[in-house]
Amino acid sequence: MGFTELNFLLRFLPVFFLIYYVSPSKYRNIILFLASIVFIAFGNWKNLAVLLGITVIDYILLFIMRNHRNLSRKLLFGAMLVIDLGVLLYFKYIVQALPLGISFYTFMAISCGVDIYYGKASIGSFAEFGAYLTMFPKLVQGPIAQYRDIKPQLKERSVSWTKMENGLEEFVIGLAFKTMIADKIAILWNDVRMIGFDSISTPMAWLGAMAFSMELYFDFWGYSIMAVGLGKMMGFDLPQNFDHPYASATVSEYYRRWHITLGKWFRDYVYIPLGGNRVGKARLLINLLVVWALTGIWHGVTLNYLLWAGVLVLFIILEKFVYGKFLQEHRIISTVYIWFIIPLTWVIFAITDFKSLGVYFTRLFPFWGTGEAVNTGDFIYYGKDFVLIIIAAFVVSLPQMNKLYNKFKDYVVFKLLLIGVFWFCAYQIHKGANNPFMYSGF
Repeated sequence: MGFTELNFLLRFLPVFFLIYYVSPSKYRNIILFLASIVFIAFGNWKNLAVLLGITVIDYILLFIMRNHRNLSRKLLFGAMLVIDLGVLLYFKYIVQALPLGISFYTFMAISCGVDIYYGKASIGSFAEFGAYLTMFPKLVQGPIAQYRDIKPQLKERSVSWTKMENGLEEFVIGLAFKTMIADKIAILWNDVRMIGFDSISTPMAWLGAMAFSMELYFDFWGYSIMAVGLGKMMGFDLPQNFDHPYASATVSEYYRRWHITLGKWFRDYVYIPLGGNRVGKARLLINLLVVWALTGIWHGVTLNYLLWAGVLVLFIILEKFVYGKFLQEHRIISTVYIWFIIPLTWVIFAITDFKSLGVYFTRLFPFWGTGEAVNTGDFIYYGKDFVLIIIAAFVVSLPQMNKLYNKFKDYVVFKLLLIGVFWFCAYQIHKGANNPFMYSGF
């Protein structure tokens, strides 16, 4: 079951919230846990068995750990890490068939273990623990909410009409980003792949790179907004996952604004323990390489993800030691830089086959030479229908749109518009004009 399925939108959610709201607050963690189990089960019962099994084992280990010290405590914590990472590696790199949300689940489980081990949070009831790990709004694609931030909310949270209303509005906006922008732009990227990389023109190659970048952005951003909105409707304050990354001046800043919770996870649990910025240049380079290598490995099993991570860390190092300050001081140049570099890196992310990737880059930069493209006017033929949606995507990605949203969100007309947007999205889904969320495979 996914957020863009009618069964979820028109059946699961209404029934869940009806039960959730009429129930006393002390039972809501149990209800959320059970609802998340149902959500997972709709996908695959085997996935449910895996996630529930890990949940039970982790809880037992952490529950026992709280009453132990020194060596026994370290062994229990180590056992939990080995089990969680072992399961992730097994399904991701051996079986290559991922249980729903296993990557995000594993990182949240590790967050829980680390926070409890170092005394930043305490283990609660099994219902609280299960609700945190399997919470269906954030299970599939995050955000990766750290346990120490969510634990107080699991203990006590309030549901108000304002939160419900704001959460519902955000959910609809996220749904619109997914179905009305991401899924539409996806058609252009699919056209590029269907034509064949060896046949497209250079303008078409650049148009395709931009299309994939925007598709991925609004697909993932849309999901994240939906997750945060659902969390608000339940009384949770889940962390924001995006902060207009295309307004960044550097690649480093871009990834502080993109998938914020994943970056924060690597910062808190890998980068800082390695020494962070408080080390010499050589050690700093090693720390960056380790973090980004793990980021690439986390995303996928093919080598293009490591190449993607390697290219990014190269630009980050150059910005840190060579031209980062210059970019910060010259915003026009930095804007061009971001809109040039980022789509190129996403091409590496998108194309798993190195041979095909090489062909695509020779189309992007024709002076490398692979012969003339077959379809020299393809960018006009295929791109003319996407001009408006690409412009709309660019405008919506601007930080100024937040100000407009905050200015008009309380107007009745705006709320009525969102109702219309919701049913239009539902209609699009009914027609089958939507794709699975792109990050569901990670």
